[in-house]
Amino acid sequence: MKLILRFTDICLFRSGPDSLPANNQLMQLVLLAYFCVSVLINQIDMSLRISLWSGISDLLVLMTFLYLLLRFNHFLPRYQQTLMAMAGTGSLLGLLAMPLLWAFHQYAEQSDTANFILFALMLVMFWSLMVTAHIIRRTLETSAPKAVALTVLYVFVAIIFNGLVMSGVA
Repeated sequence: MKLILRFTDICLFRSGPDSLPANNQLMQLVLLAYFCVSVLINQIDMSLRISLWSGISDLLVLMTFLYLLLRFNHFLPRYQQTLMAMAGTGSLLGLLAMPLLWAFHQYAEQSDTANFILFALMLVMFWSLMVTAHIIRRTLETSAPKAVALTVLYVFVAIIFNGLVMSGVA
């Protein structure tokens, strides 16, 4: 429960990844939760097989991007806490978005309701991007514009790689 509160504090921009313990077993548990939430979200409109592959690719992109980013910027000792922060906040925000995604698919025919739900989803996605930028900014001790640019790069890489996996190329 204490860990969930720490992830919530990060989502509310009250703390950073440095507030998390560097614990290998805890990190594995958080990564498993992130993978499961990713698969559940993808299950809303994809088959189980594609959802599993998409979850794996999402996790691999996150782990690889952070590793390369931190290694390149000489902050590799912060990898475990940063990865836990990204996966933990991603899981929380994914759980928040899940009912909205489900409702959007249920009410897609009703334009007023679908538009409201889509607006709420966009707010959660924007919040998620800002949390990611916040984590990157705190980890790299950099400026907000650079953190936002790195967040955009991460999202771009994740979308491209996930698209390749879903199309069967990767």
